[in-house]
Amino acid sequence: MTQFDMLLRRALMDANLAQYERALQSVEDKEPDFSPRYLRERMRLLADPQGWGRQARPGGRRRLNWRLIAIVAALLLLSACAVAAVTGQFSQWFPRLGVDPKAPEVSEEVLSRTGTAIEQSQTVGDTTVTLNAAVWDGTYIYLSFTIESPSLPEDLQAYTPLHTGDCRLIMRQDQWEEYITNRVKEDCANQNMTPEETEEAVRAALEEGARKDVLWLFCPETREGNVLSFQDNESLYSGWFTETKRPELTLHLENIATYADGKGESIIDENGYAQNPGPGEIVIPGPFDLTFTLNEPILPIHYGGADVDVTLGTPPLPKVPMHFTELQLSVTGMDLKGEILAQVDMTPQEGYVEVGLPEGSKESDPLRMVDVQYAIFEGPWGLWIEDGTYVDITDSSGGLTSGSDLGETFRAFISHSFPYPIDPATITAVDIGGVRVELSGLERLPERMN
Repeated sequence: MTQFDMLLRRALMDANLAQYERALQSVEDKEPDFSPRYLRERMRLLADPQGWGRQARPGGRRRLNWRLIAIVAALLLLSACAVAAVTGQFSQWFPRLGVDPKAPEVSEEVLSRTGTAIEQSQTVGDTTVTLNAAVWDGTYIYLSFTIESPSLPEDLQAYTPLHTGDCRLIMRQDQWEEYITNRVKEDCANQNMTPEETEEAVRAALEEGARKDVLWLFCPETREGNVLSFQDNESLYSGWFTETKRPELTLHLENIATYADGKGESIIDENGYAQNPGPGEIVIPGPFDLTFTLNEPILPIHYGGADVDVTLGTPPLPKVPMHFTELQLSVTGMDLKGEILAQVDMTPQEGYVEVGLPEGSKESDPLRMVDVQYAIFEGPWGLWIEDGTYVDITDSSGGLTSGSDLGETFRAFISHSFPYPIDPATITAVDIGGVRVELSGLERLPERMN
């Protein structure tokens, strides 16, 4: 290697170290999974820059271009550092969203494109809260954060329920006004309200003040030493924004406490209603306020014009005939809209209810809600992506999310999550109850399904 070659390599490596020093300190000590083509090109360039530069060009001309060599060398080495620093980071922050075991780099790439790396910390007293990142799929926002404190009680471990009545996800005021206005207008349109009624409903909603959502499902995913790791998700519909592309949010954490009984179990009051016990020992006083701006998400894709009839349920479950008309695909899951072609008994069931036709019942009887839920859950459900791979989502969380009685039929909204993040643009067909539906035959609609 010539003196120039050595100086070129040394200068590029020093520049990369200066640029990525902090990120590289946190990288696991393992070889990045580069493609064979990348490794071949990198070795050829670093071993023989002049020979690499003399490769045949279009038209057979050979030309030594040191500027091109320097640029490509920088890109190769910069990408090496960047990939080493980033690969797997979002997947580590959001393990609940899953990773494709056959192609973890694809899952990471999808998450990073719809996610926002934040890595913002705030310390109050001896406690530090670090907001790692957010992932927004156009329907939900997922947050990953840690709380580190030497004062954490020993019995506060993974999945310990916490009282978080003073914790909020707050939207910037002007963006909240835009968001809430569109939300109320959509609700009013679904109820066929007049323009005057809609205007009054919007005014009343805006008078309630800025959006402050309680973080209900709030318990640590893991505990390692004095560090608790959390994941939380809240609804955030991209379709309720008109001007805003990148919402600004503040994660407000204050007075996080254990429950009064230490278990977080519900207490049945004198009227027979379940009530959570009040806060016990405050373990994280705060307040902490971490403000961040989301990157634009990979938006859900809404398809209409479906005409799909399926029958769900295998013995001992009753048959559940369904007709689907619309579906929506996001990074994290699939939503469907249709009707159950039968009456559904929505009478609340008390205690344990055995699934299947009760003794003495007839197939013409209204379907019990418990049987409908089980029939929907058992599938089969899945999807095909553009390389021909079939992804089974039967075992992922899912089921009937909402519905309404229409007399002879029952309007149903069904959701199924994906086992790992998938770019909805790569999905070519879906499996609905064993029926393959080609997306190319459906109409792609601009608005979100509601």
